[in-house]
Amino acid sequence: MEYTLSQICSITGGRLVGDGSVRITGVGSLEGARPGDISFVKGEGLVKKALNTRASALLSHRDIPELARPLIISDNPFLAFVRLLEVVAKEKVGQPMGVHPSALVSKGASIGKDVSVGAYSVVEEGAVIGDRVTIYPLVYIGRGSKVGEDTVIYPQVSVREEVIIGRRVVIHSGTVIGGDGFGYLQVKGRHVKIPQVGTVEIGDDVEIGSNVTVARSTLDKTVIGRGVKIDNHSHVAHNVIIGEDSMLIAYAKIAGGAVVGKKVMIAEDVGITDHAVIGDGCTIGGGSNVYKSLPPGAIVWGSPAKPMMEEKRLQALLRKLPSMREGLKQIYKRLKEKGVLEEDLKI
Repeated sequence: MEYTLSQICSITGGRLVGDGSVRITGVGSLEGARPGDISFVKGEGLVKKALNTRASALLSHRDIPELARPLIISDNPFLAFVRLLEVVAKEKVGQPMGVHPSALVSKGASIGKDVSVGAYSVVEEGAVIGDRVTIYPLVYIGRGSKVGEDTVIYPQVSVREEVIIGRRVVIHSGTVIGGDGFGYLQVKGRHVKIPQVGTVEIGDDVEIGSNVTVARSTLDKTVIGRGVKIDNHSHVAHNVIIGEDSMLIAYAKIAGGAVVGKKVMIAEDVGITDHAVIGDGCTIGGGSNVYKSLPPGAIVWGSPAKPMMEEKRLQALLRKLPSMREGLKQIYKRLKEKGVLEEDLKI
């Protein structure tokens, strides 16, 4: 990257203080920045640290005269810095436009304007690829699938047949969208596969991490709502519905037919049982197992998941159990010495 500070100010917004012609060639943290970099100060607690940074300029929440360096003043300098990082990221990971000679694109596929299809990728018959979509090398887009405008699909992603992906979606490496749901009928002690003939529908502005699996539905559709963010190694089973702006952190596991409401926060390594209904605005703490439905706004933790404060009290009691046990043994010993009790204490 190489921008003048004035150009960066036009990207981030805010008020420029100092020399707008200063050239910026990189981004960095306050500690790691070098001359030529720009960094940011997101609050008063970091002003002292900013005085020792080597960055050539800063995004800041206020003027810092003692810094003697140009600044861009913003009400939310962290958000302004994120806007700059979006531009930097596009430069770093950009793919050349057009279809690579080694890619296999069916004549029956529809390819939009300014699309990039990387080496050895496959786009099957009837697939529709929207404008400005970036498909990295070694990606598979199945028959009849649709990929919305400005979506980015990183290497080694598999999108099975008839999957619908919205606009501005990001799918990271190794993820499989539309694999068969895990459905079997038990007949005379044997597992008879139930064909999974539904699909997956992913809304706009969704981001899906690496090595995530989103299974197709048995008959209808598995739905990932607009703005949902799914972290690495998570699993969404068949017929699951996830509401808008919910977030799944790494290793989240949602079993078949579960319904997750809007703006739900699911922390790391959480399991949700099949057909549970998680109300809007719930928060589920890390490592929890949810075996029943939760009302809107519930904050739970533990296995089985229970109200957060109840689980914290139980955890505190568990830590006290060894000393409580010793106390009971001493009480029993004294009672036995007095002849009040005769049987041995089994604790």
